[in-house]
Amino acid sequence: MKKIKFLVLAITLMFGSQSVLAQDSTYISNEYAKAIALLRKAEQYNDVLIQKQALTDILVLNPVDSAAMRMLAELYYNTSQFSSSALVGLDFLQKYNNNEIALEIVALSYENLRLYDKAVEYYEKLWLKTEDVQVQYQVAYLQYSLQRFAEAEANLGVIESKVKDEDKIALNKSDGSAQQVSFKAAIYNLRGLMAIEQGKNEEAKTHFTQALALSPDFEIAKTSLEALNKG
Repeated sequence: MKKIKFLVLAITLMFGSQSVLAQDSTYISNEYAKAIALLRKAEQYNDVLIQKQALTDILVLNPVDSAAMRMLAELYYNTSQFSSSALVGLDFLQKYNNNEIALEIVALSYENLRLYDKAVEYYEKLWLKTEDVQVQYQVAYLQYSLQRFAEAEANLGVIESKVKDEDKIALNKSDGSAQQVSFKAAIYNLRGLMAIEQGKNEEAKTHFTQALALSPDFEIAKTSLEALNKG
């Protein structure tokens, strides 16, 4: 008789537990639907703050929602909350290892935070996954910023062997706008900048001249060469 009582008790607990789980599932589904509705309404009204709140609510309810993580990270990034975008990106990577979007978000966020060593780490991971020469150029540029000149030159050499004469890259001008220049000109320009940092001004002039021969309107190369010529 005792065994039967224990069995009945176990069955009662089991069904009671399932009932609670069913209620929790219904509750979560309802809350998830509310969060989605809130997100859509916030998007309609262009209310970024409420969009962030709704996306955070969604991630509390479903921590592996990759679309919500991406949207939240991008919202933080686009509103210059780079620490938050980096943290969401890192969470994204914990759940979706080596995800390209997450790697790019983290790299860009660290770059904007001027944590260049961390940015290089994630740009390198992104490059290993994509083999995109523009990503590799960004790695080289940040290595130059960190005065890791040998590493930067090694990357530039690899890029130089891959790009074609007609390939272009967009680089920022002094006013913040983008300028399309020859990729090979960008390589020469970066070599010129590295030469200046190492006190090799004549070598720098040669590199800037080579850059301008390929892209005569290349603003950075032009202003750098003019500054060197003025002494």
